[in-house]
Amino acid sequence: MATKANHHYIPQFYLRGFSAGVGRQAQVFVFDSDIKKSFTTLVRNIGSRRHFNRVEAHGVEPNHIEDAMSEIEAKIAPHLQQVIEAKAFPSPEHFNSIMNLIALTSVRNPRLRGNMSEFHKQVVERVMGLSISTKEIWESQTKQMRESGVPVKDDLTYEDMKRFHDEKNYEIVIDQTHLIGLELKMVEPVLEQLSQRSWCFACAPAGHQFITCDDPAVLSWTEKVKQPNPWSPGHGLQNTIVMFTLSPELALVGLFEDLPERSDYRPEQVVALNTAVARHSRNQIYARDGGFMLHLKNRQFVRGDELPRVFLARG
Repeated sequence: MATKANHHYIPQFYLRGFSAGVGRQAQVFVFDSDIKKSFTTLVRNIGSRRHFNRVEAHGVEPNHIEDAMSEIEAKIAPHLQQVIEAKAFPSPEHFNSIMNLIALTSVRNPRLRGNMSEFHKQVVERVMGLSISTKEIWESQTKQMRESGVPVKDDLTYEDMKRFHDEKNYEIVIDQTHLIGLELKMVEPVLEQLSQRSWCFACAPAGHQFITCDDPAVLSWTEKVKQPNPWSPGHGLQNTIVMFTLSPELALVGLFEDLPERSDYRPEQVVALNTAVARHSRNQIYARDGGFMLHLKNRQFVRGDELPRVFLARG
């Protein structure tokens, strides 16, 4: 039996809210900063990666996590629509659903997984370097390995291993199942911190729209923190802000300080939030159409459908 290969790390039900059209034929405006082009495409073609949720564990189906995510998303989807319609949280269950949506997209995405994988690789590289730093350490290590039942070739010398390490003719690959396990463990502490924030529904004025992206849970420092700041913001740190667009007309802003339940944003505030979303993207931003606006480093109030021309003109 064939298994589903195209796994969405950004839920399709969420992306459809930024589309033009109905159901599976809904299309989204996309700007890709890597290729400097914009295009429209079906929701199923974005926010996904092949086998992103696939696990390899004894007694566990490879698509176990993918199926579990589908069940969770099926529960969140109607709550999201009801929250958008009410521009409020109708019940604690609605609040929990939206916080889970933000937490899941915050910790389960290619950027964070890539960062975790790179960190693990650096640790492995350092441990390898220490284990062959001297011949005595290497011989002690191999002796312990043999005593523990780890197979070690008898003809593998210290000089062979040192040369292998120095030439870097190898690739360190971190097990995806391990990384997925770490992501799932991160959801609960992030969710706890999100629930401690005060949340404000930001409403876009007529004729203006919010955008989203391929990493939509935007966590950044507030204006109280001097910029540039070399430290990354954390979900539990003061003077941080979480921004998450729910639809082209509605966004959520969360702080560790009192906020009004709802705020009617001015056009320039919508543009500022869109700019934050675009800067937080890996390489793609999504919108209902190209009529949104954002700021670039050297140009203010740029329309979405102008981005390819502006980027190409900059060389």
